[in-house]
Amino acid sequence: MNSRRGQCLVLKVVPEKRTHAYLILDRTIFHPKGGGQPSDRGLIRSADYEIVVKKAIYHNGVVVHWGKLSRGTPSEGEAACEIDWEYRHSVMRRHTSAHLLDHCLAEVTSSRVQTIDSWLDDPCYVGYAGAPPATQTLRKVEDLTNQMIDSGGKVTIEFLNPEAARTLLQNAPNYERLPDLSEIRTVTIEGCQPIPCGGTHVSDLAEIGRVSIVRAEPMPNESFRLHFSVAPSAFSA
Repeated sequence: MNSRRGQCLVLKVVPEKRTHAYLILDRTIFHPKGGGQPSDRGLIRSADYEIVVKKAIYHNGVVVHWGKLSRGTPSEGEAACEIDWEYRHSVMRRHTSAHLLDHCLAEVTSSRVQTIDSWLDDPCYVGYAGAPPATQTLRKVEDLTNQMIDSGGKVTIEFLNPEAARTLLQNAPNYERLPDLSEIRTVTIEGCQPIPCGGTHVSDLAEIGRVSIVRAEPMPNESFRLHFSVAPSAFSA
């Protein structure tokens, strides 16, 4: 398993039965579930115990780690974190692909798109307002998406105050779903409109691989879900 590691202090342990536990750390490398992105998974361990982390949950301003005990008994104190990097990177590739699909759908249809929801585990999708596009339109969206991936393009992140973000992001696909924040994290894919997003992304489109649109699923209230898959490239392996 490819991984990324970090040191931490376990501040609190709440056992669940005899096999699972919730842990709060002073710092974490685990990205919690949110905004359609599933949480990281991996390990928290010390000399005395090891927990396989299944979920990281953001609750009342704190990231809570939940997992299954595989060795020993968890306790407060120094520990090491290890995320499943292969899984994290697959989510990064899907997340950047989802925003790229927003852009390409808008380009092909010559209209602003509005996102409703998304899910970036397997199978993954992005939900949009409106009627499902025709099959021919979807093929054009898929082709444009892969052309941009083949050409490559930097993905950059910056933090903006709400006033600056409002001007820059007012036409972004997910602007309507943005909560009130004192600072807004903005992701810009080269050649695309900036978007507000708190998730993880690749640093260059060339890391993504190849995107395939699986189907457009009609949903209630004049909306649809665009199901897609992402196959890795040699660059992202």
